[in-house]
Amino acid sequence: MHVHQHGEGEAEGRVLRGLRLATELSVVVLVIEAVGAYFSRSLSLTVDAVHNVPDMVAFAVSLAALRATARGSSGKFTFGTHRFEVFAGLLNAALVLGTGVAFGYEALTSLRAGSSFAGAVDPVWLLVAAVPTLGLRGLSLSLLGRIPGRVRDMNLSGVVVHMASDVVITSALLVTGVTILVRPGWAWFDDLAALVIALILVFESLPLFREGMDVLTERTPRRLSIESVAKAARKVPGVSHVHDVHVWSVCSTLVCMTAFVGVKDMSLQQAMEVTQRLRSRMEEEFGILHATFEIEADTPA
Repeated sequence: MHVHQHGEGEAEGRVLRGLRLATELSVVVLVIEAVGAYFSRSLSLTVDAVHNVPDMVAFAVSLAALRATARGSSGKFTFGTHRFEVFAGLLNAALVLGTGVAFGYEALTSLRAGSSFAGAVDPVWLLVAAVPTLGLRGLSLSLLGRIPGRVRDMNLSGVVVHMASDVVITSALLVTGVTILVRPGWAWFDDLAALVIALILVFESLPLFREGMDVLTERTPRRLSIESVAKAARKVPGVSHVHDVHVWSVCSTLVCMTAFVGVKDMSLQQAMEVTQRLRSRMEEEFGILHATFEIEADTPA
């Protein structure tokens, strides 16, 4: 029997649906852009099409990680396999970074040589691919954006970042197509757009690397502070003092904490009620889903 603590099951379910949606739409976009890239001979569209491949690989790894996590904890993995999600997010970041660097180099080479990527760019085919792609990506971003930030893990956060930047990239493709359609002699504009897209991919990967390292090094989540958590705990009726507070993330959907809590003279049942109020406040105010409190008697001054 697998038990999900304090809303973990709901969070994982929503993240799983978000990743599945992103994967399915990425397949459709890949087909559309691959056809458009072949007939348009556009480097910018080719960059965007190819960068869907590492996205799909990373999304598939993320889905596998979440399914592994859904099996729950075991004697070997007492917190479950949540960290697999973090490794999947880092893989996603590495693949996107690699795509950006490789095609950024290709775009610079084409600009310096003054020659097109694979022949004269056909702006009509570029627009035929870009218009439906923009619609699909806009729909995906809208649906994913409705998932509250607190239940997004690093994978889904990465997907949302991808979708937001992909909407910008697709808009750049539209501008490129229209520009070359109006100014046929501006073939270099396609290489310039490809370079811009490559730079977007590089910068898109950096926050994912940072968040992954934060989790692996057990850094206090950036949206939280030990001081604010301790202050909120001290406001719970019956609590006299709080010390040795530790807050870290097992993954982005599972923030944990431990703390020593001093209570006034009370019965065991009353102390348990204080502990429950503490857990509820930590979850409601900070999204801390797994809190452990060591109760100790208040020492008279």
